[in-house]
Amino acid sequence: MHCAVRLVLGMLLLSAGVSARADLVRSPLQLDFGYQAVYYTSEPKATTLTNTGNQTLTITAVSAAAGNYARAGGTCGAAPFTLAANASCTIEHTFRPTSVGPLYQTIVVTVTGGSTFDFGLAGEGAQGFLEFTPSQLYFSSVPVGSSSNEVTASLANPRPVPLYVQQAGPLPSVNPFVRTGGTCPQPPFVLGAYGGNCTLTYIFVPTAVGHTSMDLGILATAGSFCLSFSGEGLPEVPLFQNGFEAPVPAPIP
Repeated sequence: MHCAVRLVLGMLLLSAGVSARADLVRSPLQLDFGYQAVYYTSEPKATTLTNTGNQTLTITAVSAAAGNYARAGGTCGAAPFTLAANASCTIEHTFRPTSVGPLYQTIVVTVTGGSTFDFGLAGEGAQGFLEFTPSQLYFSSVPVGSSSNEVTASLANPRPVPLYVQQAGPLPSVNPFVRTGGTCPQPPFVLGAYGGNCTLTYIFVPTAVGHTSMDLGILATAGSFCLSFSGEGLPEVPLFQNGFEAPVPAPIP
């Protein structure tokens, strides 16, 4: 009987030891930021830590995010901190890629006793792109002093992240290509991801006979882009058939 009592007591102690063992669940196991514009910081995203045991768990350390990721708060606080049984808290991070392509990092959480748990941070650095349709604004031949019809170019960003347009120009002081409208605001402005677009409308007012061309440089976060203009100036059309203005009649005495 004495041996049986000891056996039962031992099993109870073993069962109590197993049931008191805490575990740390991370959700999600990999935090995915998706595409993010290079050199721009994402909104914070959270990883949830949950103590699935029935006793308080002490987190002694959380490895620091570095490089393309940074800790941005959350409810967990700075290590060391405790997490009650069946309780949860969050750790938030932001993503600011410094290069194009997939970027990963592992965050390690250490608990009392030296056990470690980890979760991943994943994202992809990307850049917008500026497409012009058409790529060149060509104006038919126009006499000096006259104006052409309006021609419109569409600017679009086909990439999965926004394009930040910072500057356009500068244009020469004597410029025969005159903007008359379109939906593009003055820089800086943003073209949204996956097809964000706006338009530029111009006319050609030649100031000299012959071929004229110009490039409009547009500086954006993805680099420099160029919209080209060209047109042909014709001799000025005379006011009268003989090419001369009629003399002003002398006043009648």
